[in-house]
Amino acid sequence: MEEYDLRDVAYEKMGRGYDTQWDLMDDLFAWLDLRLYYFYKHHQWLGPKNDMRNMMGLVVSREEFEHNLAKAAQLGLSAQLSGEEAAQLEASRTAIQARLDRTEGEFPLLRLFCRCGLDRFEQDCVALAYAGVLDQKYEKLFAYLQDDITRKAPSPALAVQLFLPLEHNMEEYLSRFSRRDTFTSLFDRERLAAGQLVLCPTVLEFLSTGTVAPLPGLRLFDGAAEAPSGPLVIGQEAARRLDLLFQEPGEWVICITGGPGSGKRFQVEHLMARTGQRCVFLSLDGQKPEELAREGVLAARLTGACLCCGHMEGRDGEGKLLPPEEKLLQTILDLEPAHEKVFFLSQLPIRARLDRLSVELELPDTTEDERIDLFRAFLGDTPLGDGLTVEELASKFRFSPRQVELACRQAVGLARLDGEKAVPSREMHQCCYHQVVHKLGDLATPVRPAFHWDDVVMPADQKRLLQHACGHIKFRHRVYSDWGFDKKVTYGRGLSILFAGAPGTGKTMCAQVIANELNMEMYKINISQIVSKYIGETEKNLQAVFTEAKKSNCILFFDECDAIFGKRSEVKDAHDRNANVEVAYLLQQIEEHDRVCIMATNLIGNIDAAFMRRITYVVHFPFPDPAMREEIYRRTIPKKAPVSGDVDWAFLAEKFELSGGHIKNIVLSAAFLAALEDQPIGMSQLLRAAVGELKKNEIVVVREELREYADLLDG
Repeated sequence: MEEYDLRDVAYEKMGRGYDTQWDLMDDLFAWLDLRLYYFYKHHQWLGPKNDMRNMMGLVVSREEFEHNLAKAAQLGLSAQLSGEEAAQLEASRTAIQARLDRTEGEFPLLRLFCRCGLDRFEQDCVALAYAGVLDQKYEKLFAYLQDDITRKAPSPALAVQLFLPLEHNMEEYLSRFSRRDTFTSLFDRERLAAGQLVLCPTVLEFLSTGTVAPLPGLRLFDGAAEAPSGPLVIGQEAARRLDLLFQEPGEWVICITGGPGSGKRFQVEHLMARTGQRCVFLSLDGQKPEELAREGVLAARLTGACLCCGHMEGRDGEGKLLPPEEKLLQTILDLEPAHEKVFFLSQLPIRARLDRLSVELELPDTTEDERIDLFRAFLGDTPLGDGLTVEELASKFRFSPRQVELACRQAVGLARLDGEKAVPSREMHQCCYHQVVHKLGDLATPVRPAFHWDDVVMPADQKRLLQHACGHIKFRHRVYSDWGFDKKVTYGRGLSILFAGAPGTGKTMCAQVIANELNMEMYKINISQIVSKYIGETEKNLQAVFTEAKKSNCILFFDECDAIFGKRSEVKDAHDRNANVEVAYLLQQIEEHDRVCIMATNLIGNIDAAFMRRITYVVHFPFPDPAMREEIYRRTIPKKAPVSGDVDWAFLAEKFELSGGHIKNIVLSAAFLAALEDQPIGMSQLLRAAVGELKKNEIVVVREELREYADLLDG
């Protein structure tokens, strides 16, 4: 280099360490420039008589072809250096090392070298690739040295020629780049396969920032610098066991199992916070879990963190959840995570034979007392309104900790937006139902409750019985937990109510009243979708209904339940045997169901006697007498509706012996007649509507029986 002088390592600063990583890279650049210059000096691509040096990388001349064909195999640069040149390179390296020994800070590049266990050759390769990123001049140098203008990144062959130690051969070190180990994981796999040393994005980000940014499915949690997302309200025993396992020497796989939102990841976060450790959380539910696993293992190694993998479950053809595959788990371990402890999170028990010692820690479903503590913790200082208690919420909603947290956050936030000091009962229930995920809509129809106690017209005894049934849910915690009945009654704690009565007597209305009173969603079971002619299908559908009902925390409403709750008959053929099996299975499901189940029947005599023994409450709906019918008429008319003063409610109730359902039809039909005639609802419209309702049921009304109101039929 006649015209230019190479810069040198800062020998004058050997007495002190590096202040920044850039100071270190500046010396490494000087050392690398010197090495590249010697490589250029001793390497001949063309013969000495060739005059096409300026066209290198663009054309291959005849002279270049003949020269390459005749020349001997390439040697490493160290074997071609003179004694003075080797001494100069070694002096530069010694000066850099002397300053590193005096450096107090730990730069990302040095942490990478240490945590990945790289030897000198591997460190030099990383520095070579990183130099091309920091200074674009190296792109031109690499292209020139490789005789290819398109090759702006160094190749493994160039790296080996530059850094091959003495008394070693090219093949030995080139083979390093074909392995799958910690060293090669630092480079982009596709680019490496194409013969280019390009550091992968995670490595580049770590070298620049000293950490790794969140990616889809990957997040670093630093227990020494950040706090978990919330307090550890429950699960102290699981936390204690995790502490003991984490302190055990040696390599361990800690499998934490539990349902969605049970706090698996939350427990690991708190463990990291207690120990001041880092953890890379990895979600492997994407299409290429193995590639994401490699990314996660690399991120954990660079940051000195534990590795925690979740969402590894699979699904079968019907969408049923399957445990994580042993092959995937072993693939993760084969990547050799740097930390001794590896965490696997799963909704299902992990039954896999792994080459590390493994232990499983199950997080069970929350108990009612735990849910009370969770609701109290996440509601904080915000009280509940309308007489609602956390005990009632904990009894109704069998939530995971995550579901309780999200429901409370939403409810408290909405209350503040509305300027409420307390969370209203209905809003709290709505926020809870927003956290419910189920498929009950495939087997049942949601019913929006529209009635309240004021709409119910029935004998006082039956009404009190319904209110008593509602107390079964409201005060469940007090009776079972506070008073100790949970020790005496361990089976059949659900609430089952049977409504028996003629059509139109208010059974469906009262089911809606109970749903409104308890602020619970209600689903009407479609019997036609449950009962199947194929053997075993009815039981399968029933199991799906009750399973989804447990997830939904809703009321199941079986209308005309005698279709599936009928009496068992004498077995005469296979059909009878299958029908009896269906009834027996349904009886078992009803008894095991610990939520709310309401059934309605028009034919109580057809209900199996064994089923009656499993019912908590039986409410009979009598046919309304005249006084009840008059009250039904009055309550069916809305307050906003215009009503004429000539209406004789007592006459209508006495003359027409109809159920509440028919009376509702009469009032609605009379309202439309009045609107059509642009008049208030009067006796004329009600009489005509009543006669029309009777005609639908093929009942003839004699004109004389209407006495003084007979002329009103003419409109």
